[in-house]
Amino acid sequence: MSKKIIISITLLLIFSLTLMPLFKDRDRNSHNAVQMRMLEEENKLIIYTYDYFFGLTNETLEGGIYDLIFKRFEELYGVQIEIRFFDGARNILLAALQERRMGVRTADLLIGLDNIVVQEAKKAGILEKISAEDLENLSKIRSDLIENFDPDLYAVPYDFGPIAFIYDSERINLTELTFEDFYNETMASYLVTEDPTQSTTGVAFLLWEIGIYEKLLNKDWKEWWYKVKNKIIIAKSWGDAYFNYFLNEEAGRPIVVSYLTSPVYHYLYENTTRYQPMLVRYNNKWYAWFQIQGIGIVKDSPMKDVALKFIDWILSNEVQSLVIENDIMLPASEEILNNLPEDILNVMKFNISRIKPVNNLIPVSEIYENIDGWLREWKEIISPGFEWVWIAIVLIMVIAVIAGFIVIKYGRKK
Repeated sequence: MSKKIIISITLLLIFSLTLMPLFKDRDRNSHNAVQMRMLEEENKLIIYTYDYFFGLTNETLEGGIYDLIFKRFEELYGVQIEIRFFDGARNILLAALQERRMGVRTADLLIGLDNIVVQEAKKAGILEKISAEDLENLSKIRSDLIENFDPDLYAVPYDFGPIAFIYDSERINLTELTFEDFYNETMASYLVTEDPTQSTTGVAFLLWEIGIYEKLLNKDWKEWWYKVKNKIIIAKSWGDAYFNYFLNEEAGRPIVVSYLTSPVYHYLYENTTRYQPMLVRYNNKWYAWFQIQGIGIVKDSPMKDVALKFIDWILSNEVQSLVIENDIMLPASEEILNNLPEDILNVMKFNISRIKPVNNLIPVSEIYENIDGWLREWKEIISPGFEWVWIAIVLIMVIAVIAGFIVIKYGRKK
């Protein structure tokens, strides 16, 4: 072997030995970075909730209410919180279910599940059963809310809102109301409600009406919809109904299905009491459906212990006292609910303790068993024979194709 080759090999070995520590350092740094990311993920509480939860959006995740609820919790328990917002309770659930099927990290907590979606979540097996002993503040929550939301404690209520008719007092005056009042065509022409197949508010309104008709009046619930369907407006969502029809005076709909607390927003942030609530009255009692919102832990969450602490934090007096002015709902805590500011109580007009929850007339198990059927029947009332229209269109298209084929075939023979 020539001297030149030996020298070249020697220099190459020396150069390689010189670089080895650099590669080791790079590998070590890369490994450390991965470990750091894993530690961060392990110490991150991921929350899925609805748009404007406590008035928050992706653009407002700092200062104000965010600091009072989320940053304060991070400081107390030394964790990071990541929040993802969705359009409604059902989309929160669907996102978590899809990610679990894909086998990727999903939410630890689902916040904003309503009376219906919580049953869907339980059926899908995505929620972790909660032990009452693990939540110190659970005893502060109204027992009827727990019973009407999920007595099995796969999710826990943190706020609620009685469904109500909200009316514009500058365009119409209501002193008392029943569902039958809308049999009057003029009254029906004032109302805009929401589609229960697309809107959680719409589902809550449907359950309110079903409860009154089936359980209180002993009537077929479908009667009301048959009588009013040609005069009322059915919007696709709460926002569509409230902003595009109710607040838009040109639309001519001064009554909307919303929440007893809706006027509170206008009072606090617009300094007006123009918009007022009305419930239905039967046998000298006021009735409403309570839409309850809850929070649940995703099954097999790596952050279960921290998630339980966060639920307890949401149920604490410190956070519950923020509900009415920021989430524009009623706090689930009995103590906080009973000590709401006088001016806010006056805006809502109704004494909460005297409202009869229609939820008490329809057990959770009955809703779970019947909701799909009720929604199918509702669709048939509003759009009778809609499925048959599509079937007829398909048949016509098939016949047209066959006829065209026959014409072409025999036309060629001629």
